[in-house]
Amino acid sequence: MKKYILFTILILFGCTQMPYTNVLPVSREYNKNCMDMRRFQVFQVFDDSYALANACTSDWDSSYCNGAVVLLTPQRNIEYYDEMYVSTPDNKCAVQDGVYKYETKKKIHKTVPVVRFEYEFSSVSEEEDLIRFQDAMEDVRYICKLSAANSKNKKQNTQESISKCDCVIDFITNEFMNLKDRTDTDKEKFEKEFSKRLEKKCGKIPDFMKN
Repeated sequence: MKKYILFTILILFGCTQMPYTNVLPVSREYNKNCMDMRRFQVFQVFDDSYALANACTSDWDSSYCNGAVVLLTPQRNIEYYDEMYVSTPDNKCAVQDGVYKYETKKKIHKTVPVVRFEYEFSSVSEEEDLIRFQDAMEDVRYICKLSAANSKNKKQNTQESISKCDCVIDFITNEFMNLKDRTDTDKEKFEKEFSKRLEKKCGKIPDFMKN
């Protein structure tokens, strides 16, 4: 269920743009990937902090939490538990991020959507874009440390590996700040030299960050 951490970082870096000016107001664009799900009830939690949950069709009546089954991705500062109600964070919506296959206790095979939370509307300023980027990087930091802590490889399930997450996230964040006025050439050069410069700064990258 883990994501490719370094790939995720590069996507965040490449997709974050800063083209805004403060001359004219800009309307917010609705995120077309938003799903019509606002509240969930957890019924099974996994060791890696993912959780299976039912979508609720009512925001106030718990008896209506028997909708579609989804797999919730981990969230910072939130620990899932059985029967817990999970609402979409402020200004965000649920979006599908692939599928998850599992077998029920009755030996029935299920395929359900993996759900993560994205901003419901586009940002309209450079400042807001920067805040969102930093927020996303903290999410990646959290997932990275979870991956290290849950690694089956004892050599990677160490405090050193967990600390390496901080080195990687701090590196990419600083690089972004230095290149926020980057040209297309700067961006291409950064992506081409990323792995080499990262390993020079943080040392060998553990396997759990690559796959």
